[in-house]
Amino acid sequence: MSSFMHNSLACESNALWVLARAIFTLRSFARARALALLFFVLPALLQATPIRVIDEAAIPLAGFLSKVDFDQRYPGDLLDHPSKLDTGWYVIYEHESLNYYFGPILLESIGNDYFDQLSEIIELAVIQRPSIQDYRFELSYEPNASSSESKSTEPSTQNPLPPQAPPKPSFWSFVKKVFGFR
Repeated sequence: MSSFMHNSLACESNALWVLARAIFTLRSFARARALALLFFVLPALLQATPIRVIDEAAIPLAGFLSKVDFDQRYPGDLLDHPSKLDTGWYVIYEHESLNYYFGPILLESIGNDYFDQLSEIIELAVIQRPSIQDYRFELSYEPNASSSESKSTEPSTQNPLPPQAPPKPSFWSFVKKVFGFR
C-alpha cells in the first residue's frame, strides 16, 4: 500500500512539476517577447523625432525671441528622415528632442556666416544654462550619402558631392563677355 501511495504522489508531483515548468516557460516566452519588443521598437520610437526645417533667415532672430515666439514665427516643415531634405547646405542643431535644420543654403560661404551667427547664440545659451550639453552643431551638405541611403533598390541619381562654386568674375572675364569671346 505504501508503494501505491508513493507512486501516486510521485505521479502527482511529476504532473505538478510539468505544469510548473510549462507556466515558467510561458512566462519566460512572454518576457522574451516583451524584451524583444522593447529592444526593437523603443529605438525606432526614440529616433522618430522629426526634423524641423527652418528658413536660414531665422538664425539672427533665434537669440532675441523666446522659444514660444520663435516656434510661432518660424514653424518650419517637419520631415521624417534627412533623405527627404532639399539639396543644399544646412546649419544643423540637434539636442535632445530638438532637430533644427536651417536651410537649404545655396552657397557654403553663406552657410559659414549663418553657422558663425548661430554658434555665438549657442555659446551665450550654454553660458546661461550650463546643463546644455551633448548637442550636435554643424554645417553640412544634405542630403549626404549616409542620410540618403534607403532600403529601396533604385539607383541613386543624386550626386553626393557639393556643387562647386562658379569662378569669381574678373575684369577680363567681363571684357571677354562684352566682346563675345566667351
